[in-house]
Amino acid sequence: MPERAACDFQGAVLIADDHQVFRIGLAQLLRRHLKVARLLEAGSFAEAMEHLKNKDVSLAIVDLRMPGLVAPQGIAQMRRSRPEAQIVVLSASDCREDILGALAAGVHGYIVKSQHPDQLIERLRYILGGEIYVPPILAERPPEKGGRLEVSRSPMQSLSARQRQVLMGLVEGKSNKEIAQALNVAEGTVKMHLAALFRVLGATNRAHAVAMGKQLID
Repeated sequence: MPERAACDFQGAVLIADDHQVFRIGLAQLLRRHLKVARLLEAGSFAEAMEHLKNKDVSLAIVDLRMPGLVAPQGIAQMRRSRPEAQIVVLSASDCREDILGALAAGVHGYIVKSQHPDQLIERLRYILGGEIYVPPILAERPPEKGGRLEVSRSPMQSLSARQRQVLMGLVEGKSNKEIAQALNVAEGTVKMHLAALFRVLGATNRAHAVAMGKQLID
Protein backbone atom coordinates (compact mmCIF):
# COMPACT_ATOMS: atom_id res chain seq x y z
CA MET A 1 0.00 0.00 0.00
CA PRO A 2 1.30 3.50 -0.82
CA GLU A 3 2.54 5.69 2.00
CA ARG A 4 -0.36 7.36 3.76
CA ALA A 5 -0.88 11.05 4.17
CA ALA A 6 -1.68 12.37 7.59
CA CYS A 7 -5.40 12.37 8.44
CA ASP A 8 -7.81 13.67 9.84
CA PHE A 9 -8.31 15.70 6.69
CA GLN A 10 -7.97 19.43 7.06
CA GLY A 11 -10.27 21.72 5.13
CA ALA A 12 -13.28 21.02 2.94
CA VAL A 13 -13.55 18.56 0.06
CA LEU A 14 -15.54 19.36 -3.07
CA ILE A 15 -17.10 16.44 -4.97
CA ALA A 16 -18.05 17.63 -8.46
CA ASP A 17 -20.01 14.95 -10.33
CA ASP A 18 -23.44 15.01 -11.95
CA HIS A 19 -24.43 11.59 -10.55
CA GLN A 20 -25.94 12.11 -7.11
CA VAL A 21 -25.71 8.44 -6.10
CA PHE A 22 -22.00 8.44 -6.90
CA ARG A 23 -21.49 11.62 -4.88
CA ILE A 24 -23.23 10.06 -1.90
CA GLY A 25 -21.10 6.90 -2.09
CA LEU A 26 -17.86 8.82 -2.47
CA ALA A 27 -18.79 11.10 0.43
CA GLN A 28 -19.28 8.07 2.66
CA LEU A 29 -15.86 6.71 1.69
CA LEU A 30 -14.16 10.03 2.40
CA ARG A 31 -15.81 10.38 5.79
CA ARG A 32 -14.99 6.83 6.80
CA HIS A 33 -11.41 6.53 5.55
CA LEU A 34 -10.04 10.08 5.41
CA LYS A 35 -12.10 11.49 8.30
CA VAL A 36 -13.32 14.36 6.14
CA ALA A 37 -15.56 16.56 8.26
CA ARG A 38 -16.82 19.01 5.63
CA LEU A 39 -18.02 18.04 2.18
CA LEU A 40 -19.38 20.20 -0.61
CA GLU A 41 -21.19 18.81 -3.66
CA ALA A 42 -21.65 20.10 -7.18
CA GLY A 43 -23.56 18.59 -10.08
CA SER A 44 -22.24 20.93 -12.75
CA PHE A 45 -19.17 22.93 -13.68
CA ALA A 46 -20.89 26.20 -12.76
CA GLU A 47 -21.74 24.90 -9.29
CA ALA A 48 -18.19 23.63 -8.84
CA MET A 49 -16.72 27.01 -9.75
CA GLU A 50 -19.05 28.68 -7.26
CA HIS A 51 -17.94 26.30 -4.48
CA LEU A 52 -14.27 26.91 -5.32
CA LYS A 53 -14.73 30.49 -4.14
CA ASN A 54 -14.80 28.98 -0.65
CA LYS A 55 -11.29 29.34 0.74
CA ASP A 56 -11.76 26.27 2.93
CA VAL A 57 -11.75 23.96 -0.10
CA SER A 58 -8.39 22.18 -0.13
CA LEU A 59 -9.31 19.21 -2.33
CA ALA A 60 -11.64 19.02 -5.33
CA ILE A 61 -12.54 15.67 -6.90
CA VAL A 62 -13.89 16.32 -10.39
CA ASP A 63 -15.62 14.27 -13.08
CA LEU A 64 -14.56 15.22 -16.62
CA ARG A 65 -18.03 14.59 -18.04
CA MET A 66 -20.16 16.75 -15.76
CA PRO A 67 -22.42 19.35 -17.46
CA GLY A 68 -20.70 22.56 -18.47
CA LEU A 69 -17.13 21.28 -18.15
CA VAL A 70 -15.07 21.47 -21.32
CA ALA A 71 -11.82 19.64 -20.63
CA PRO A 72 -9.01 20.41 -20.34
CA GLN A 73 -9.77 24.13 -20.43
CA GLY A 74 -12.29 23.86 -17.60
CA ILE A 75 -9.81 22.02 -15.41
CA ALA A 76 -7.22 24.73 -16.00
CA GLN A 77 -9.84 27.31 -15.05
CA MET A 78 -10.50 25.49 -11.78
CA ARG A 79 -6.77 25.42 -11.04
CA ARG A 80 -6.53 29.16 -11.61
CA SER A 81 -9.57 29.74 -9.43
CA ARG A 82 -8.12 27.85 -6.44
CA PRO A 83 -4.35 27.38 -6.94
CA GLU A 84 -3.96 26.41 -3.28
CA ALA A 85 -6.32 23.44 -3.63
CA GLN A 86 -5.45 20.00 -4.95
CA ILE A 87 -7.54 19.07 -7.99
CA VAL A 88 -8.10 15.39 -8.73
CA VAL A 89 -9.93 14.06 -11.76
CA LEU A 90 -12.06 10.98 -11.06
CA SER A 91 -13.38 9.81 -14.41
CA ALA A 92 -14.77 6.75 -16.16
CA SER A 93 -12.50 7.58 -19.10
CA ASP A 94 -9.13 5.88 -19.43
CA CYS A 95 -8.51 7.63 -22.77
CA ARG A 96 -4.89 8.69 -23.12
CA GLU A 97 -5.90 12.09 -24.51
CA ASP A 98 -8.14 12.77 -21.50
CA ILE A 99 -5.42 11.78 -19.04
CA LEU A 100 -2.70 13.82 -20.70
CA GLY A 101 -4.99 16.80 -21.12
CA ALA A 102 -5.92 16.81 -17.43
CA LEU A 103 -2.30 16.42 -16.33
CA ALA A 104 -1.24 19.23 -18.65
CA ALA A 105 -3.96 21.40 -17.09
CA GLY A 106 -2.25 20.93 -13.73
CA VAL A 107 -4.27 18.31 -11.87
CA HIS A 108 -2.64 16.55 -8.93
CA GLY A 109 -3.91 13.18 -10.03
CA TYR A 110 -6.09 11.29 -12.50
CA ILE A 111 -8.01 8.32 -11.12
CA VAL A 112 -10.15 5.99 -13.22
CA LYS A 113 -13.56 5.24 -11.68
CA SER A 114 -13.24 1.51 -12.24
CA GLN A 115 -10.86 1.34 -9.25
CA HIS A 116 -11.93 -0.69 -6.22
CA PRO A 117 -12.94 1.66 -3.36
CA ASP A 118 -9.87 0.62 -1.35
CA GLN A 119 -7.63 1.49 -4.32
CA LEU A 120 -9.40 4.82 -4.74
CA ILE A 121 -8.63 5.74 -1.13
CA GLU A 122 -5.01 4.62 -1.59
CA ARG A 123 -4.67 6.87 -4.64
CA LEU A 124 -6.14 9.83 -2.76
CA ARG A 125 -3.79 9.26 0.18
CA TYR A 126 -0.90 9.12 -2.25
CA ILE A 127 -1.92 12.49 -3.70
CA LEU A 128 -2.49 14.02 -0.27
CA GLY A 129 1.05 12.91 0.56
CA GLY A 130 2.34 15.39 -2.01
CA GLU A 131 2.73 13.18 -5.09
CA ILE A 132 1.14 13.41 -8.55
CA TYR A 133 -0.86 10.27 -9.32
CA VAL A 134 -0.69 9.09 -12.92
CA PRO A 135 -2.68 5.93 -13.77
CA PRO A 136 -0.37 3.02 -14.67
CA ILE A 137 -2.37 2.45 -17.86
CA LEU A 138 -0.61 5.50 -19.30
CA ALA A 139 2.75 3.72 -19.04
CA GLU A 140 1.34 0.57 -20.61
CA ARG A 141 0.29 2.36 -23.80
CA PRO A 142 2.86 3.77 -26.22
CA PRO A 143 2.56 7.55 -26.48
CA GLU A 144 1.07 8.97 -29.64
CA LYS A 145 2.90 11.57 -31.66
CA GLY A 146 3.08 14.70 -29.57
CA GLY A 147 1.87 12.77 -26.51
CA ARG A 148 4.70 13.75 -24.21
CA LEU A 149 3.92 16.60 -21.88
CA GLU A 150 6.24 19.53 -22.32
CA VAL A 151 7.96 20.74 -19.15
CA SER A 152 9.87 23.94 -18.57
CA ARG A 153 12.52 22.24 -16.45
CA SER A 154 14.95 19.44 -17.26
CA PRO A 155 13.48 15.92 -16.86
CA MET A 156 15.42 15.21 -13.64
CA GLN A 157 14.21 18.46 -12.06
CA SER A 158 10.66 17.53 -12.99
CA LEU A 159 10.85 14.31 -10.97
CA SER A 160 10.19 14.09 -7.25
CA ALA A 161 12.93 12.70 -4.98
CA ARG A 162 11.12 9.36 -4.80
CA GLN A 163 10.71 9.19 -8.56
CA ARG A 164 14.46 9.80 -8.99
CA GLN A 165 15.12 6.90 -6.61
CA VAL A 166 12.87 4.66 -8.69
CA LEU A 167 14.65 5.76 -11.86
CA MET A 168 18.00 4.92 -10.25
CA GLY A 169 16.66 1.45 -9.44
CA LEU A 170 15.62 1.00 -13.06
CA VAL A 171 19.05 2.00 -14.30
CA GLU A 172 20.60 -0.49 -11.86
CA GLY A 173 18.50 -3.24 -13.43
CA LYS A 174 16.27 -3.87 -10.42
CA SER A 175 12.78 -5.32 -10.76
CA ASN A 176 9.74 -3.50 -9.41
CA LYS A 177 9.75 -5.83 -6.42
CA GLU A 178 13.42 -5.15 -5.71
CA ILE A 179 12.93 -1.39 -5.99
CA ALA A 180 9.94 -1.62 -3.63
CA GLN A 181 11.98 -3.56 -1.08
CA ALA A 182 14.89 -1.12 -1.30
CA LEU A 183 12.61 1.88 -0.78
CA ASN A 184 10.39 0.13 1.77
CA VAL A 185 7.21 0.83 -0.21
CA ALA A 186 4.55 -1.32 -1.84
CA GLU A 187 5.16 -2.62 -5.35
CA GLY A 188 2.01 -0.80 -6.44
CA THR A 189 3.60 2.47 -5.34
CA VAL A 190 6.60 1.75 -7.55
CA LYS A 191 4.25 1.22 -10.50
CA MET A 192 2.69 4.62 -9.84
CA HIS A 193 6.11 6.27 -9.90
CA LEU A 194 6.99 4.40 -13.09
CA ALA A 195 3.88 5.77 -14.80
CA ALA A 196 4.94 9.28 -13.82
CA LEU A 197 8.50 8.62 -15.04
CA PHE A 198 7.27 7.43 -18.41
CA ARG A 199 5.13 10.55 -18.77
CA VAL A 200 7.88 13.02 -17.85
CA LEU A 201 10.62 11.29 -19.84
CA GLY A 202 8.38 10.49 -22.81
CA ALA A 203 9.57 6.87 -22.59
CA THR A 204 7.70 4.28 -24.65
CA ASN A 205 8.68 1.29 -22.53
CA ARG A 206 10.89 0.19 -19.63
CA ALA A 207 14.02 -0.25 -21.75
CA HIS A 208 13.56 3.20 -23.24
CA ALA A 209 13.22 4.68 -19.72
CA VAL A 210 16.43 2.91 -18.64
CA ALA A 211 18.34 4.26 -21.64
CA MET A 212 17.11 7.79 -20.99
CA GLY A 213 17.83 7.43 -17.29
CA LYS A 214 21.44 6.46 -17.96
CA GLN A 215 21.91 9.58 -20.08
CA LEU A 216 20.42 11.83 -17.41
CA ILE A 217 22.32 10.31 -14.50
CA ASP A 218 25.71 10.07 -16.22
